[in-house]
Amino acid sequence: MENIFWVDQFKAGWDVDDLHDTDSQEAYCIYALEIPDEKIYGTEMAGETLEVVLTDIDKSELTQEWYLNLHRIGVSVL
Repeated sequence: MENIFWVDQFKAGWDVDDLHDTDSQEAYCIYALEIPDEKIYGTEMAGETLEVVLTDIDKSELTQEWYLNLHRIGVSVL
């Protein structure tokens, strides 16, 4: 299963200006949002919104804390 989230609320210590390239965007997802690296398919900035594409999400992960937190701070578009 693949999911796309738009994140426009950033955790303390992170700013839109910090997310200028794919490496820093993925680092934000891994360290600030605690998304497992293997679940991140890709990231992209659209203005001041971070688009996070997740892949290989199975049912058991839908109740994990990192996934629930992502739902709280982001908008799921798929």
